[in-house]
Amino acid sequence: MTLPSSPITQDEINNILWKACDTFRGTVDPSQYKDYILVMLFVKYISDVRQDHYDEFMLKYKGDETRVQRQLDKDK
Repeated sequence: MTLPSSPITQDEINNILWKACDTFRGTVDPSQYKDYILVMLFVKYISDVRQDHYDEFMLKYKGDETRVQRQLDKDK
């Protein structure tokens, strides 16, 4: 698997998650569907938190991508 050359946007993440939900809707028992949705919501939450941290560090370090990445790596 190759990594994308540009950062993944929030819209791309949302579209991927919605497509996954649509896939499960027809094949997963309704009683188990909530388990899959909860996992996807958690992934969305983690993505949003990371984006918030990224934006905060971009402001703090005045757009210095190297320093931002270093700070994000420390926060793991």
